Amino acid sequence: MGVALSPDLLRPNTLLSFGDDRRPPPPPPPDSGGPIFGGGPEQPRPHGQAPQPEPPTPDGPRPRGFLGSLALIEWLLKYQRTVFEDILEERELARYLVDSIIVTIIGGVFYGFVVGISVGGWQILYDPIKMPWIFIFTLLLCLPSLYIFSAYSGSTLSMAQTAAVAFSATAVVATILIGFAPITWFFMFTAPDAYSFSVLLNVFVFAVAGFFGVQFLFRAAGGLGEERVGGTPLQQTLMWWVVLYGVVGAQMGWLLRPYFNQTDVFIRPRSGNFFVAVLRHIADMLTG
Repeated sequence: MGVALSPDLLRPNTLLSFGDDRRPPPPPPPDSGGPIFGGGPEQPRPHGQAPQPEPPTPDGPRPRGFLGSLALIEWLLKYQRTVFEDILEERELARYLVDSIIVTIIGGVFYGFVVGISVGGWQILYDPIKMPWIFIFTLLLCLPSLYIFSAYSGSTLSMAQTAAVAFSATAVVATILIGFAPITWFFMFTAPDAYSFSVLLNVFVFAVAGFFGVQFLFRAAGGLGEERVGGTPLQQTLMWWVVLYGVVGAQMGWLLRPYFNQTDVFIRPRSGNFFVAVLRHIADMLTG
């Protein structure tokens, strides 16, 4: 028995019926953003991709007093999103600023003491005094340029908010130095007469610690909200500021020398510069 096909089905460009002659409804438009800034539901993840974990949040507010200042170390390491939100909403800006300076001083003093006992002599006293001021003096010199650069790039953060972010990043650097202190002591203890090696070792340690501080700064630029921070232009400007900060910090460290030899001189007279000295120490290590 044959089946008769309707002429309409054989006609090209004919749509199947959905109960009437209307076309099927178009698919919904793709969502324009994620669950935080896009205002819509989260897009389905590709097959096999793990979900992004939510950033951890503290169980409660930081305690007051000196213990609260030390607790900032844990917040800077674990709860950076909370720190960024507090700074954005201007919650306890003065406390963040003061506690960051306290953490920076503690970290600098501790690392300087470890270097001092590895060297011996007056450096046991001098190094803990001078190390924190490398960070403090450098940031005080570079803070106005950070505010001007970021404002020019579209940031609407106040000077107090900018200072809180910058000193928090410096506190991260000091915290990383605390973690490096036992390693620095081991290498300086096992190579007591290798002066150039000690200098380059500490340059490397400060560079790595500075990398984590820069990473914190860029996370702050991305986590303070698109309505307050200009996004990519600001991050590009921050890169130039980081270079400026690194050059000033290196020369500041050179200005406050010596650190790694036994002498009763607290600060040497101004001469030379950091970069020529590093090249000279590299040449000394390579030539023996």
